[in-house]
Amino acid sequence: MIGVGLVIAGAATGAGLGVMIAAAVPTTPTLESALAHLRLPSQPASKPRGNLLAELSRTLGVERFSQDLELIGETPEQLVLRKLAYGLLGLIFPPLLVTAIAAVGVSLPLVIPGLAALALASLLFFAPDLDVRRRASAARSEMRRAVCVYLELVALERVADAGTAEALRRAADIGDGLAFSLLRDALIRAQLAGLPSWQGLIQLSERLRLPELDDVADIMRASGEDGAAVYATLRARAASLRGALLADEAAAANAASEHMIVPVAFLGVAFMALLGYPAFARILFG
Repeated sequence: MIGVGLVIAGAATGAGLGVMIAAAVPTTPTLESALAHLRLPSQPASKPRGNLLAELSRTLGVERFSQDLELIGETPEQLVLRKLAYGLLGLIFPPLLVTAIAAVGVSLPLVIPGLAALALASLLFFAPDLDVRRRASAARSEMRRAVCVYLELVALERVADAGTAEALRRAADIGDGLAFSLLRDALIRAQLAGLPSWQGLIQLSERLRLPELDDVADIMRASGEDGAAVYATLRARAASLRGALLADEAAAANAASEHMIVPVAFLGVAFMALLGYPAFARILFG
């Protein structure tokens, strides 16, 4: 006869898998969320009504990840779904494991799976936060590389006698991927708001914490307001940014090499112990 605990664990597992599938399947955004995405930072956002995930995101403080989530192309609601799914799976896994063990005749006190479930659920509930930070850090590094390419493209458009706004728009249209999509979106926002194109880059820099975009905006603002020749300036800034990126990658490679010293040294000690064990065994035990 199937135990009640096994039935409950199976139902909870199905619910957790359902939440994870719902988090993975892309949904069509509502008109309100689409308009909120195009709303300028200076305009206050209206409080959404009747959205349970939005209420949960505010309750759980997920808005603090808004910059990172925008950078990786996700929404706070998707993060909330992942947190709930992971937490639910962590909550039901220990009881499910204990039920499976009990089926073979081994019983454990109820306090053990209870404490294990709470600990694992708490750990897995915060795991998506760390994943968002890690992915956003990688995406921010990729965005810096895209800005370096964007600087070169803008310089080429300017040397081809394109205007300031036209050079920014054409350069953004050349590339693909999330980085150039964010650049195009920032320029469109500025155009719809009646602002200069470089102002859109400044707003994007503030939203994503990318000071490199401020440099592009400052250079193009000087070109648009004062008519300054910025081709050499753009190329010089791109070269400087490339040097900084190469230095960061070299530092990361050196850190990875240093981290490999400990396991390599441990393997060396283990190998020497394996070779010397027969001789030590004969000495100690005759």
